[in-house]
Amino acid sequence: MKLFKNSLIGIVVIAIIITAPVSKIFAQQQAQSEEDQKMMKIWLEYSTPGPNHKYLEYFAGIWDTTSKMWMKPGSEPVSDKMEMNARMILGGRYIYCDMKGTMMGQPAEGVQIMGYDNYNKKFLTFWIDSSGTGFFPLSGTLESTGKIKTETGLWDDIMTGGKSEVKTVTTIIDKDKFTFEMYMLDGKGGEFKSMELVYTRKK
Repeated sequence: MKLFKNSLIGIVVIAIIITAPVSKIFAQQQAQSEEDQKMMKIWLEYSTPGPNHKYLEYFAGIWDTTSKMWMKPGSEPVSDKMEMNARMILGGRYIYCDMKGTMMGQPAEGVQIMGYDNYNKKFLTFWIDSSGTGFFPLSGTLESTGKIKTETGLWDDIMTGGKSEVKTVTTIIDKDKFTFEMYMLDGKGGEFKSMELVYTRKK
């Protein structure tokens, strides 16, 4: 009887020794799983398109574009025509815009990508074209009516060897027309309008 009792105690002790690490591992795995779930939730919120990406869908389509460019304040504008073909890409996260036509009277092509960064809470625009080799980024916000987007950027100025601050304003007029205006800023509160584009949707 004593031998049986001692054996039973031994089995219980061994069971405790064996199950203790298992319980600890299970608790660690559960904690890790909860942490993974938290990280996944954060990632999904960051990567999932939302209402601001829905705004970008407006620009999808083919647009006839007329432009005016001013080289300096008070100068006569140079007028050109282009066509923009825009489509949503990467699951509705960005819109890709391909532009072809003339700029300053010369054949020109340009590519623009627009998006909304869920992390930084800003609209982003990226522009490249055949008139140079630079990259032109912009970032900004959409006002409450959802019709006017204002962005700013600091661009290389090849004429001065420095930087130029620019502001752009995109205004939705109606379902088939919007405008894009660019202003050069002097850093002292002054600005002049250097470009205006009027987009009309092709039907």
